Amino acid sequence: MLGTAEMINWTGGNTPASRRERQGILRDIKQSGWCRWMLFVLLLIASGWGPIETSLHKAGHFAEVSTSAWEPTNVWLKSSECAQRRHVWLALCHDDGKLVAITELALGDDLGHALLLDLWTIASDRAASLVDVARLNIGLNILGFVVLASFLFATGSYIAAIAFTLLGPTVYFGWNGVSPHWSFIGMTSMAAVLPMAIVGAEHRFLSRKLGIAYVALGIAGLSIATLIREAIGLMGVVTTLGTIIVVVARHQCKGRQYRHLLFVGLLALLTSVAPRFAPAARDVFFTVQPSGRVGRHGFADILYMGLGAVPNSLGISYADDVAKKAAERIDPKVIYCSWKYFKIMWQLYFGEVASQPAEVMRIYLEKARRILADRILDSAPPLAVVLLSAFALFLAAAAFGLWSRIGYSQGLLLGGAALVIICLFVVQAILATPDRLYSMPMGPALLMLAGVSLEFLGRSALLLRTAEVRQSSPDSLAD
Repeated sequence: MLGTAEMINWTGGNTPASRRERQGILRDIKQSGWCRWMLFVLLLIASGWGPIETSLHKAGHFAEVSTSAWEPTNVWLKSSECAQRRHVWLALCHDDGKLVAITELALGDDLGHALLLDLWTIASDRAASLVDVARLNIGLNILGFVVLASFLFATGSYIAAIAFTLLGPTVYFGWNGVSPHWSFIGMTSMAAVLPMAIVGAEHRFLSRKLGIAYVALGIAGLSIATLIREAIGLMGVVTTLGTIIVVVARHQCKGRQYRHLLFVGLLALLTSVAPRFAPAARDVFFTVQPSGRVGRHGFADILYMGLGAVPNSLGISYADDVAKKAAERIDPKVIYCSWKYFKIMWQLYFGEVASQPAEVMRIYLEKARRILADRILDSAPPLAVVLLSAFALFLAAAAFGLWSRIGYSQGLLLGGAALVIICLFVVQAILATPDRLYSMPMGPALLMLAGVSLEFLGRSALLLRTAEVRQSSPDSLAD
């Protein structure tokens, strides 16, 4: 600690000696920061190297498989072969030399994997294989893991960042496959960064440069997430816009400028149309036979099929063929996954809600029960226990002002963001399906929550210990 004279000299003195002293202190702080980051990078490498190497080794086993059980993956490979021959993306090559949009066969599929594989094929002049698909999933998860772990560290939440780094590889790289689902963990991590970066920069949890860097990373990550899984991307967009509205409202009260936030909000909103940019760019450079099908992931049929995710009296089951046959009963000539198809799906969904509200409510309650009873991570307690414990801890800490008293205000941001992510996936499970394949992307949020809770308890224990020492010191001196 600086003494009184030194503090006065630091804040008010302007002698050559005081200037040299200030420069020396600032240099020590900067060097200390670089050392911390270097140690953290080493920890990232040490904790992730083994699991990533194991996951890549498992990916090599797909060389023995010719086709994927997930049909859209096979379409990606056909598109990659066409990209090698014609240097075109998101297209299929017919024997007559014509190019057809990939959506002719990739029905209601997100285009992110196909686009990245096609671009890689054009750059390397080698058609992608199932091994490359598995490696792409691993790469996307690595990206999400590194960005989210580094963000925790950048905010000064060191215990949470270390816990996340040590436990994260099991969650991020414990699964692997050649369907898109195995990359959703990384994409959830990327989509979560932008709203947290906005709040982190607003409350000075991040330096100005780091704030700008993570906002830029968040916008890029949100674009990638929307391409890979539109539903996850939209979660990030909605959360970002909600965050900006809250921050702008506070700025208005303080009379501060917020144009940069409106610009960030506009960029975030533009990421929601990212799935349209790549096909539009393709059509500018190539003559591609258009498809009558929608080139993005639909929601109406998911809502309709979601009514059949649990036993019900509506005669619906969670299967694409069920939705397709239901639409064909309305219009036998309707093209599957066309705009008209999704319009019919909306009508069918709202028709069931209006005619059978009690049964629909029972279905949603049953799906809520199932997702809240699921552990999501094998080593975690049921989700309902996690949420109840976290809400109790966070509300109590906020009510007594403990976040600021223990010097961990950023924990409220990180823990709150984790709870928002979890709740969004709970809503998705209720509306669609509580299957763990679709809910496991909330895994990083569970890790964040565990890390933040651990750091909160650690800092609280340290504060209590310090208070006890201070109280006992006068007694010791008296003795």
